[in-house]
Amino acid sequence: MGGFTQNRFSGILFSVSAGILWGFVPVYINFLGDVDPFEIVAHRSLWSLVLLFGLVVWRQQMRLVWQILKHKKLLMGFIVTTFLLSANWGIYVYAVQSEHLVSAALGYFIYPICSVMLGIVILGERLDRWAWVAIAFVAAGVLAKAHLIAGVPWVALLLSGTFSLYAVARKRLNVDPILGLFVETLLLLPATLGFFVWLYMSGKSVFFGGTALHVGLAVLAGVLTVVPLILFHAGNRALSMTMASLLFYSNPTTQLLIATLLFNEAFSQRDLLAFLPIWFGIIIYFLSRPRPLKPVLPAA
Repeated sequence: MGGFTQNRFSGILFSVSAGILWGFVPVYINFLGDVDPFEIVAHRSLWSLVLLFGLVVWRQQMRLVWQILKHKKLLMGFIVTTFLLSANWGIYVYAVQSEHLVSAALGYFIYPICSVMLGIVILGERLDRWAWVAIAFVAAGVLAKAHLIAGVPWVALLLSGTFSLYAVARKRLNVDPILGLFVETLLLLPATLGFFVWLYMSGKSVFFGGTALHVGLAVLAGVLTVVPLILFHAGNRALSMTMASLLFYSNPTTQLLIATLLFNEAFSQRDLLAFLPIWFGIIIYFLSRPRPLKPVLPAA
């Protein structure tokens, strides 16, 4: 019982920490300025691979890497997760650079509910009546946002869709977080190197501008990518999909605060009309969850 409680506490800590750390990534991307989004994604992939390679060698897991690469079913699973992760990275960088951080925050508010829905379809999980009510409120918020922008909030929906599919697919693979991330960045290596060769042949800088500062920022992209992702997957493995997804709300909340307080992005009363149903749905979901029964102590 004590081990389970400690494992659950660690999972909660991992999930919340991952969400908060990701919430600060826009500060880094904004500091880079008008850098090609694909170059940022390429550097995230390359330097994540370098960092993860050191961790995998240190943990003596290279043999497990070869086993995964030779296992057809696992390899196909990682090809899918690699595509989803890289697509999510590119969409997110575009959102920050095009000053759509509030839309990005909306996407990550939607993500947990998307994960729950995918849990029903893919993992065969069931929801109670109050959970469906919560999802209905979140859907109302998305529709309100679509109405306010006179169209579909594609940035938000693409972010939530790609990341929820990625999270569920990785949970099904049930592979160690560091090992899994190394395989994903390894699979991206040919495309990453090909992109850098194209940049060089086109006469463009490979390091955001070529100065020592920009080289350091490129390497930092790997650290800012690996640490939150390891924490995220560690939390997902230790907790149920539902609890880990709900704790992820630390991410969009942090993003929203940074977007409005630091970047001075507009967040009007009209925007609040879209976010309020989502927050209300989250509150309903939390309050309606059954509380664990207290153990009955034997009579003295």
